[in-house]
Amino acid sequence: MLRFLLPLRKIKSFGLIMKTKIAIVGTGGVGGFLGGLLARRYRDDPEVDIYFISRGQALENIRSRGLIVESQQGNFTARPKAATDSAAEIGEMDYILLCTKAYDIEGAVGQIRPAIGPRTVILPFLNGVDSAEKIKRMLPGHAVWDGCVYVVAFIVEPGRIAEHTNGYRYLFGSAQGPDERLEELERIFTGAEVRARLVPDITRRVWDKFAFISTVATATSYTDEPYGGVLGNPDYRAQFTALLDEFQAVAKAKGIVLSDGIAAQVVDQMERIPTDTTTSMQRDFRAHRSTELESLTGYIVREGKRLDVPTPTYDRMYAGLLQR
Repeated sequence: MLRFLLPLRKIKSFGLIMKTKIAIVGTGGVGGFLGGLLARRYRDDPEVDIYFISRGQALENIRSRGLIVESQQGNFTARPKAATDSAAEIGEMDYILLCTKAYDIEGAVGQIRPAIGPRTVILPFLNGVDSAEKIKRMLPGHAVWDGCVYVVAFIVEPGRIAEHTNGYRYLFGSAQGPDERLEELERIFTGAEVRARLVPDITRRVWDKFAFISTVATATSYTDEPYGGVLGNPDYRAQFTALLDEFQAVAKAKGIVLSDGIAAQVVDQMERIPTDTTTSMQRDFRAHRSTELESLTGYIVREGKRLDVPTPTYDRMYAGLLQR
């Protein structure tokens, strides 16, 4: 249990402790895996309650049988305090972990408004680099942190998640400076054995992650090849290298400082992941679903034009993907 770990602001009169309430919005790969780990650990906990905000068949299945998680560390079924599609039913949260697709931000923020109070923290674990800024514009005056995640997790069926990562990581932080709630949330993650870490340089970490997800999602979606197919084909690999070069040029023009050797790090990470791995954007294209093309590929194309930085490989792949 987390006894004696929560800050004193949680302790009220007569020695009572108010529970820390956490909502996970979105029960796809990223949110389902994280939410499952938290819900498994804090089920019937005296100090922490975990809620899922989901929808459709996933919500029905979670309510009836729990969230099924198949992970590298073992399979389990997790049951949150409550699962709902109405934030009004669960009341004000301390933390809201936003794990939807990037194109769902506006709808997700509208959905969670009844659960947002003056001290609620919103932490997006979304693909792309502009998610937090979008949320801040929609929720002025509220605490919105930054997060990024390295995990290969996907929906097997609604309410059933599979995680196939060789060492996943959830990173988070705030560019606004120290906040006791940062350490509190890290303790909660640690208590659930979630590989999540509070980092001081979250902006660089988010952009390092974006270097991976933007280039890899663009290349795999355009070629419709898995990781191994992109790296194993000389022509596709050359195009992927061009994407990395163009990405770094745009980041430099924006004044973003990436980690040294970021291109080599991206390739190394791809090589450590099973060769048959596909990206979520690639799977969305295959299934003719909405995609994160604008956040992952279009963003670099638009920023390149704005900053007068040539991005010919991004331009060609973006144009091709727009036709699908």
